[in-house]
Amino acid sequence: MAVKFGFTTLALDPPEAFVRLAQEVEARGFDYFWVADSSLHARYCYSYLTLAASHTRRVRLGPNCTHPYTRHPAINMNAIATIDEISGGRAIMNLGAGDRPVTEVGYQPAKMKVIREMVEVCRRIQKDEKVDFVGEAWSLHQATLHCKIRSDIPVYLTATGPKMLQMAGEIADGIIFMPGAYPECVKFALQNLEIGARKAGRALADLDVAWCGIGSLDRDRRKGLEESRLIAAWFPQTSPQYAEIAGVPADLSARIRAAYSGGHFHEAKEAAALVTEQMIERLTLSGSPADFRERIGEIVKLGVTHIEWLTINPDRLAAARLFADEVIAHFK
Repeated sequence: MAVKFGFTTLALDPPEAFVRLAQEVEARGFDYFWVADSSLHARYCYSYLTLAASHTRRVRLGPNCTHPYTRHPAINMNAIATIDEISGGRAIMNLGAGDRPVTEVGYQPAKMKVIREMVEVCRRIQKDEKVDFVGEAWSLHQATLHCKIRSDIPVYLTATGPKMLQMAGEIADGIIFMPGAYPECVKFALQNLEIGARKAGRALADLDVAWCGIGSLDRDRRKGLEESRLIAAWFPQTSPQYAEIAGVPADLSARIRAAYSGGHFHEAKEAAALVTEQMIERLTLSGSPADFRERIGEIVKLGVTHIEWLTINPDRLAAARLFADEVIAHFK
């Protein structure tokens, strides 16, 4: 069973270092390279995707993920179409509801209806038609892209909650989902994806289904786990259903939510202090290369053949090399 691998990063490195990272990700055998659209938490994602598109030749790329409110959907589609042209047809549009990167600039996470409308608008713009559309959040009047673009740029959704997963199964070309590493959490997510796919008269095999784990990789297992403590604290306040499935007691989840503060997970140190080691092991992709191989192996056994990793390692280049040498090589 062939397994595809992708690498997600925030645009935290200076431009020269980021270009080296993108090139190393491609050279080391990753199939996808994603840049988080994280508003003010990092550098501007589309500028960095342009750098990646200009300095790689094979790896597929896109935002993980972009949002309906921080830019007009037509502008987002124009951005990814431009990246697609620069890269020679390797771009993927990837949409999501948003979290703290949108709330800190005055928006709320997008409603499902708005995301569904954004998918529709993106696809209509690709068809080279003049688009008239009045939606809940924005509108278009005789809108068309005046540059010729590829008509089949894939539209993915990043989703985690059951309803979003069902919508992704129904309307998306691909899905990136982040339910944690515990197999029961992954099964729950896949079940909801399948519900949506069946609604549209298709199967999961008709979509690119990508499981995404978040965390730190280190040869020192303790260091990798400890660096991922903040991510484990993120789950009870963003994805409480997965914390429950993973066995986190309700009272502990409530205390973590009450303690969680800050615009980004690295600021939630008070909440992270409450996290148990079992939470880190079940909700993050973290620890040593052996831990990564074991957890990814469990996901692959569930039928998922596209694995994404969002690294929180401070040295992203070294982490990409270690992942490629010790994890990708094991599966390929």
